Amino acid sequence: MTRCYLLLITALPAVLIGSRLTRAQAPATSPAYQIVLRSRHAQVTPAKCGRAQTGGGSILVAQPEPNTIIVTMSGSAVVGSGYRPANATIHYDFAQDLDILPLRDAVRPPRLGMIGHVVGTLQVTDQDRVPCDEGVAAQGPATANLMMGGVNLLCVGTEPSTVGHGQEVAINHQCGPVETSAVASPAGCGYFRLTATFDIGANQGKGVFCRRFAVADFDPTPQLDAFWADALKPFRSVPRDDFGFKLILRVVEDAAVKTAATN
Repeated sequence: MTRCYLLLITALPAVLIGSRLTRAQAPATSPAYQIVLRSRHAQVTPAKCGRAQTGGGSILVAQPEPNTIIVTMSGSAVVGSGYRPANATIHYDFAQDLDILPLRDAVRPPRLGMIGHVVGTLQVTDQDRVPCDEGVAAQGPATANLMMGGVNLLCVGTEPSTVGHGQEVAINHQCGPVETSAVASPAGCGYFRLTATFDIGANQGKGVFCRRFAVADFDPTPQLDAFWADALKPFRSVPRDDFGFKLILRVVEDAAVKTAATN
């Protein structure tokens, strides 16, 4: 059975395109800028054949602070040996239009920072000299780009990982942080666009007289049938809170430029 969820959680700030009065009254210790989320495309595409299952495919968009958004992509793909080869994959595709607006007057230009983080596990059962075709589990590149008016500003991309039979690997990749200065958005136009992609998958060859698994697990709470419980055993005690591809975008006020003293 295939389970695929597309969860889009957006915590918009209470004040969107704030008035000048609101910005002027904001305390100096509050964020200088806010990220306003506009139109979005977010799509999760699972595929499987043979003895296989995908579970928990999701894209979550959260805004814990006005100047920060967190995009999380998670899911699991598992396959088992049988009378014919099996495979399972999940592809994630994300695009978010957004604005960056000042929350008070007389602020310096915005400075944007982005970081990408991939956490999960890959494993393929050892053949143990029993006739059975080899399996593969893989995590594809996790990439993200931030563009402003069609110009690429920031880019992150974590490296891919692949394991073969008898291998078990815990993944903890990070790219960034990267940062750059920018300009504030014209109000209400979706001036910035954040895009991201991610892929996970597993393949297993034929093996009628042996029970073998290939697993790509990047889900904090795997939504898989009990049949696959043995496949998840090797990493059962690993903390899972951060599993998935997590992308963090944050905007702050740029630092003041120091000028050299002249005599």
